[in-house]
Amino acid sequence: MSRLALLLALTALAACEVPLVPIEPSDRVFSLSGYLDTSADTQWVRVEPLARTAGGDPGPIDAVVTLTDLATGRGEALAQRVRPFSTGPAHLFWTTTDVAPGRTYRLEARRSDGAAATTDIPLPAVGSFSVTVVTGPKVCPTVVEVTGAERVVDVQSRYVVMEEGQPVEYRFSHADTFARQSDGSVAASVYYADDAREMGLDPIADPGSQGVLASDVVAAIAADAWPDPTGLTLEEVLQIEGFGVEGGVGFVGGAVTERRPFTPGVLEQGFGNVLPCALDP
Repeated sequence: MSRLALLLALTALAACEVPLVPIEPSDRVFSLSGYLDTSADTQWVRVEPLARTAGGDPGPIDAVVTLTDLATGRGEALAQRVRPFSTGPAHLFWTTTDVAPGRTYRLEARRSDGAAATTDIPLPAVGSFSVTVVTGPKVCPTVVEVTGAERVVDVQSRYVVMEEGQPVEYRFSHADTFARQSDGSVAASVYYADDAREMGLDPIADPGSQGVLASDVVAAIAADAWPDPTGLTLEEVLQIEGFGVEGGVGFVGGAVTERRPFTPGVLEQGFGNVLPCALDP
């Protein structure tokens, strides 16, 4: 499982349509999944009861979910929203309360009978890393360099494309192209040609003429506690011991994201000779 697979499978909440396979009966109460992002204006986590009926609970579940800043002791109750999917309902809890970088938060889901699952979520500090986008010749990839971060969990390219008169967003992960450079920075390659083909566009033509309204890259940096469950399915990950969920299973991570605009497929002025790419494929 790539870093993106973890980010999207464990933590892409509203878009998650993977059915939860209940584990063997135990005293565990809830499955917790999601992530807190210090750069986001809304925080989402998914909470599912482990002893639920087949097909899931179509209505709100018996759970009060709170998020507490361990540095101040201040807690916030999260609102519940049920999202229907073809695989069953997803029970999402959200808040617009800001989360601060460099702090640790406790997420608790408690049933009316007092049974609860909790996990502590450390958030990475900002200011300790930087994200740079290097756009080279059209024949080369755009290089996203992250300096000063040990745990880069994802790099995405995001495009807003006009389709049938409506703007549609596409996201592509380039986590599998991560490379540690000699100076310690992490570099990822964004191949616009590959992305364009997935969107049904002509990668050689001017992107603007093909309906690309906006394009940027997003790097996600996590705290050291973020795991790397390579080769595991979502169900297997949710049942791993040691992810820090007491009274339940799953994983809730802490991340900060940096977004940088870029122009895909740029032909640099004066490009007449074959120039070396900033990062070899």
